[in-house]
Amino acid sequence: MLIIILYVVLLLVMISTKHDLHLVAIGTTSMILVLAVVSFVGVSTTETFAQGTNATNATTAGAANATGASAAGGQTTIVMPLGSSAPNSGLGYEPLEATVSPGATVVWDNQDNALHTATSGQSPNPDGKFDTSYVAANQQSKPVTVPTEPGEYPYFCTLHPFLTGTVVVQ
Repeated sequence: MLIIILYVVLLLVMISTKHDLHLVAIGTTSMILVLAVVSFVGVSTTETFAQGTNATNATTAGAANATGASAAGGQTTIVMPLGSSAPNSGLGYEPLEATVSPGATVVWDNQDNALHTATSGQSPNPDGKFDTSYVAANQQSKPVTVPTEPGEYPYFCTLHPFLTGTVVVQ
């Protein structure tokens, strides 16, 4: 949209210069200034601060579930930390191993700036036991129900196969 506006302004300036229409150039410049101010004012401080608040809340939720254990009837949160999309960062799912009850729900909290998944199986072969689908940056997955059969369920990110973890059902 901005490119189209800039193109129209450039076109109008060229026409006004050629035909000595300074009034059109002044009006166009004023219109662009008004549009720029409106677009910047349109972003409220609430929206700006909400993103920071979400990241802070997510960190707190991740710390509360650092053991990976879910309370009775509760939900376990596993964090995809900032920087985990970089293969040499050494960062992975937090906690690396989460212990949950049979049939419990798990939420993956993507605090990174890249898309991630949590897909059961071992890279590159999903086994279909659970999958978050794509989790956008600074978003959480929908609650995912883990299998009811006790055991260890490895999972990985389909976009970053070096990012792996395990859900232990017991």
